[in-house]
Amino acid sequence: MSQDVPREQIEVYHARRSSTVMRIKRMVQAGFFVLGLPRVWRYRFWRALLGDRAFLDASESISKSSGLWGVYRRQAFYRATLNACGRDVYVGWLSTFSMHQATLGEGAYIGRRCSIGFADIGAKVMLADGVQILSGGHEHGQSEQAGETHQDQSQLFQRLAIGEGAWLGTNAVVMADVGAH
Repeated sequence: MSQDVPREQIEVYHARRSSTVMRIKRMVQAGFFVLGLPRVWRYRFWRALLGDRAFLDASESISKSSGLWGVYRRQAFYRATLNACGRDVYVGWLSTFSMHQATLGEGAYIGRRCSIGFADIGAKVMLADGVQILSGGHEHGQSEQAGETHQDQSQLFQRLAIGEGAWLGTNAVVMADVGAH
């Protein structure tokens, strides 16, 4: 296509929600929190038996709920189980957290098929689809013992920070802190 030919563009404006709409949204969120309590209790039961592995299992399970129903289910579940989770977060379909110690800031947007480890995600952060946030860059040790595999070694997780207002593009793999904006 020639550079002289203008390309078609679409610009989308996001209108501020009225106080009435926000009150309705808060009621819907409260309803989903109550509806989600049995799922949270089930997770806590399995966590008592299986330890931290139960969180990843629950995260994978809840990630499969589609549509707006799924968004509100994930929002309620993570508000009850993550170390911290903002009220108006969006966690997309098939996105999972592997560690309950993660935090998710107010207004954060997590696209579809993201995987998040030991991370503090700031307010208003946007992760496009497929972003992977690892738990540091060196989760497995370097053993010098003959015959020892990575599976035989202990793991070391390092908390990563994604600064407020950061935007990470599609399929980014994050192994270190990302600054704000």
